[in-house]
Parts: sequence; structure tokens; C-alpha cells
Amino acid sequence: MNFQNYTNDMYKVLNLNNIAEEGLKVFNSERYHCGDDVTNPDAIILRSYDMHEMDIPKDLRAVGRAGSGVNNIPIDKYTEKAIPVFNAPGANSNAVKELVLASILIAARNIHSAIKYVELVKDSENLKSDIEHGKKAYVGFELPAKTLGVIGLGQIGVKVANAAYDLGMNVIGYDPLITVDNAINLQPGIQNVNDLKELLNDSNIVTIHIPHKKETENFIGDNEIKKLKEGSIIINLSREAIVDTNAILKNLETNKIKTYVTDFPSEEMIDHKDVLVMPHLGASTKEAEINCAVMVANSLKSYLESGNILNSVNFPDVKLTINSPHRLTITNKNMPNIIGQFTSVLGNSQINIDDLSHKVLNEIGYTILNVDKPISENVLDEISNIEGVMKVNILF
Repeated sequence: MNFQNYTNDMYKVLNLNNIAEEGLKVFNSERYHCGDDVTNPDAIILRSYDMHEMDIPKDLRAVGRAGSGVNNIPIDKYTEKAIPVFNAPGANSNAVKELVLASILIAARNIHSAIKYVELVKDSENLKSDIEHGKKAYVGFELPAKTLGVIGLGQIGVKVANAAYDLGMNVIGYDPLITVDNAINLQPGIQNVNDLKELLNDSNIVTIHIPHKKETENFIGDNEIKKLKEGSIIINLSREAIVDTNAILKNLETNKIKTYVTDFPSEEMIDHKDVLVMPHLGASTKEAEINCAVMVANSLKSYLESGNILNSVNFPDVKLTINSPHRLTITNKNMPNIIGQFTSVLGNSQINIDDLSHKVLNEIGYTILNVDKPISENVLDEISNIEGVMKVNILF
């Protein structure tokens, strides 16, 4: 069991990557020391740094990823240590949406292939005639009345669907786990189907916006591609492993897939004439970098100062207004009657609970308690020794 007292006045934040200045400004210099040379940090903020081989600092309380994906962080390892990992969901959604729209337009008009052709004939003595003759091979299509299938209707998927609908496209969405808020935000006229096969059968272009996890690896493979129309376009700006690369290459050769757009270069993809490859540009705008940095910095600051949790990938969202002189937080394994046990300890010690909030995410429970008296070491020891309690923090 882990007990930590966080009533100190100065917090230390380690930067593992260059973070937008606007995000770092969230950490008030009077209470925070931020830098890439910080030792024994209270929090870590990063973008793409690979933490899988990194030792967990002894006093670390939280990790914040200035982006949405967390594949570069060993989530299970930090969960075992009762350390929340925060990310910035939706902060880059407009940047990704705009790149998807650009990809749709480029692929529909064969611009990527046409540019390659111009490069090929640029030194020709008959340049003008070659251009006029060659352009026939790159005739494209217009978007109105064509159908876009959007797999995954999170914040990015909904924005893509709405924008494509505004361009006159028919739009079909598929997401069995769509939230009420995202469903409400879909424009009337966008069809939300419960069967992936229906989306694949009816779409001219398919764009994928689902997270990468074990269940979604090779989510689009040969069986799914067989259900597409001849000459379809697939856009994958989510994660490389969500789409089966070998199946893509196979179906490009038969023209089942006309164009594949990917944000994840590989040797096979870079050299293929029918693949539009980008160097992971999905969230690469100044605005998205600022939005992600500010969002995750605010989450870290709120957690360090008040114990509130928002946008964690391994802890539940829990928030409690400060209305008492003292506060502690308890992280526990999801077990029956565990709340009753530590509240009984407080009651038996004549400590009144003014307010509490408790939530569970998977196997992790998290509780914030406002109490009227300081917590003694004896009380802390008693709570810490309850079976299933992973960490107790005193905030103030």
C-alpha cells in the first residue's frame, strides 16, 4: 500500500518533450517548477516520448499526454502503482477533421497520382502535349451524391461526418458505443447504422476513427474489404494497426481499393502508386498542439492541487467541490464494501465526512473525501491496511 502526503507548496513537473508554451503557462511559476531536467517529479507531461522502458519515479503522482493516443505509455504499469494517466481527447479533433477532408478531396480528384505524373514528365521536350494527353488518366469524381462511411463516431468522427454532409455527401456512421452527446451532435440526415457490413456495402469512401487496442487490431481486413464497392477509397488517420496492411496491398492490386490514405508510412506504402502517405500529420497544427497541451496541463494541475480527475484513461472521472478544511483521496481495487470500511475508520476516529465522491472505472475505484479534521498517522495506517486500498493521498 502506498501513502503520500501532498501538502507541499511546490510541485515539480518533468517535460519529456517540447510542450506548447501556452500549456506550460498553466503551471503557475510560484507553485510549479517545470523543466526537462527535473528530478523526482510529481508529474510528467509528454507528447511522443516512449515511456515503456522508463523507470517510474518514486514520488510520481500523475502522467499527462498532450494528445489523444497513449500507446507510448505502459498504462497497466502505472495503474498498478495507482498513478492516473491523463490525455487530451478531442483537443486535436478539428485538425484531424480538416486533414480527413483534404484526403477525401485529394483522393477523389487523384491529385496525389497526378502530381507524381507531372514529376515524371517535367523534363519532357513535349511537356504541354504530354500533360494534355496524360491528364485523362486522372479524371476524378465530385463529392455530392457519393457516400462516406465513418467508422467511429467520437469527437473526430462526428466532426468529419458533419463536414462531409455539408459538402453534399451521403454519410453513414457506425459506432456501437456512441455517446448520447455525440449522437445528438450528428446532423439530421446522417444515417447511423448498427451493422458494419451495411456501411461497407454502401460507401464509396471509408474513413476510420477508432482507438487502437487489442480488440481493434486489423479491424479492417480482407473480409471487410471484400464487402466494399469496386474502386473504393479507405482513409486511416487513426492508428496503423487498425488496418491490415497486407490486405490493403492485395486489394490495391485488384483495384478493389482505388486509393489508400494513411498517416503511417511503411516501405511498402511509400513506394506504392495508389497510396497517399503522410508522416503522421493528423494533429500537426499549432492550434492542436496548443489545445492538447492546455487541456492536459489543466487536468494535471487540477489533480495535483485538488485530487479531481478529468480525462484520465485509467481512472474514473471524479470531481468534488472544496468545502472543508481537509481533503484526502483513496485509490482502491474494485471490491465490495471497501467504501464502508474506510468511512467507518474515519467515523470511529470522530472525523466527520462533509462530502465525498466515488466512481469506478474497470478495476479501479477512486474516492475524494472532504473532512473536518486533520488525518492522523494512526488513521492513515488503518485505512492503508484495508485489503484492496492501493494508495491514500492527503491533499490538505
